[in-house]
Amino acid sequence: MKFVKFEPYGPFRLPRSNGDFDRTSEKKRVFWKKVEAQVPSLPDAIGCYIFALKAGKGVRPWYVGKTEKASFKNETWQPQKLLIYGDVIRAHKGTPELFLLAALTPEGWFKKPKTRGSMSISALEEMLIGTCLQRNRGLINKRATRFPKTLLVPGYVNDPPGRRPKNASALAQLLKT
Repeated sequence: MKFVKFEPYGPFRLPRSNGDFDRTSEKKRVFWKKVEAQVPSLPDAIGCYIFALKAGKGVRPWYVGKTEKASFKNETWQPQKLLIYGDVIRAHKGTPELFLLAALTPEGWFKKPKTRGSMSISALEEMLIGTCLQRNRGLINKRATRFPKTLLVPGYVNDPPGRRPKNASALAQLLKT
């Protein structure tokens, strides 16, 4: 079976200033220079990304995105993304972090931006949105959240409170949820 491989990287700590996301071009340059030093060529790759806040002993996802036609460096710092991060940072305590899931070529190189979309990147984004919704019902994505928010399958998704029935427990054990 041929796999489409994505390699996860991070978390990378995002810059803050006065309780908000630091949007300055200097901070952007320094951030991506650090990422490049840790993983050469990663800033110019494509794939999926997760914006998260680390607080206490855990980390919580807040936004899942994908990039196919622009690099991580350009997509994750678009003005509307910076506003999203800033809104979350101002509303919640924690250290902002970025996780990058880079798409790889069959030879193991980072895939670069293309003019057309990628079915594998879109599929991964939707899977990540569903998983992140299980960790944080306050996930701020708008797209691809309707069904994961409204489906109720005991033992799998949106478990009702209380003790699981035997059949739901069996499903949860099978699916490791």
